Amino acid sequence: MEERLADELRAHADSDREFVERAFRLVVRRGPEPAALERALAVLADGTLSRAAFMLELTSSAEFARIRLLDDAVAIGLAARRRGERITSHFAPPRTDERVVEIPWVLSRLRPSGRVLEIGYAYAEPAYLAALIRSGVELVGVDLATRDVEGMETVVADVRKLPFEDGSVDQALLVSTLEHVGSDNSVYGLPVERDGRARVRALRELRRVLSPDGRLLVTVPLGEPGDYGWFRQEDEEGWMRLFEKGWLEVEESETYELTRDGWCPSPAFEAEGVRYGQRGPAASAVLCAELRPGPRRSLVPWPRGPRDAAARDEPAGPASL
Repeated sequence: MEERLADELRAHADSDREFVERAFRLVVRRGPEPAALERALAVLADGTLSRAAFMLELTSSAEFARIRLLDDAVAIGLAARRRGERITSHFAPPRTDERVVEIPWVLSRLRPSGRVLEIGYAYAEPAYLAALIRSGVELVGVDLATRDVEGMETVVADVRKLPFEDGSVDQALLVSTLEHVGSDNSVYGLPVERDGRARVRALRELRRVLSPDGRLLVTVPLGEPGDYGWFRQEDEEGWMRLFEKGWLEVEESETYELTRDGWCPSPAFEAEGVRYGQRGPAASAVLCAELRPGPRRSLVPWPRGPRDAAARDEPAGPASL
């Protein structure tokens, strides 16, 4: 049989239901909801839409547009990693969230092998998680929430008290997660907290489990400091101060800002008046930093008396840091 005719027949070999379910999983990476499935079967049955027109409808949707952006971000990041390049001065479209910047930045710096912790994996983008799983590292997902993810080890744990030995981790990834530690995380089905020192505790715990040559990749929302309830935003000085209190040193950092023309590097970013959600669907700017273990140091002298080691490690100052 002529090859193009054979391909045409194969395109119509399965039932409408099988076609719709396969199309949804291929294009928007999920199965159809019951109402969407019912509507698709109806329009295919009465000839309102052909199969080709249905595919065009799916690929023209806002949902697919976001999937394409995430696919592009993953492809850019993994390709740079294969070439041994670190992505810098990245640009991304306007009216998008910070994932289109964070994902390629982090993936391009992902180590070729070793034990890698992904902190807060339970609500991470599937495209990003799938890229990590395909990367060949020994991937461990850590979260207080649970998520069934094939292809990686998952651990239910608080980032402030990790069940790992000292120096046992080669790299840790903290992508849009640090700002939520110690805040009201009820939106994620987790307890409400108001612990202003939690982020420092988390950073010190990650420093503990990192090997001497290990690295922590952090991305956080950037702008005018403020408490949004479910997370806290800081300016660059504020984040750098937290890294220092966490006994971590900055090896590399970049600032990206969402402008009318899209995401772009912003080394002279001004945080004053810049609020979360002001310029797009999420962060208006983002700080990406690679941190290495620094020396443990006491910030202020503690009064003499019986205190446990953890308490002596807490920073001084108001709860809001």
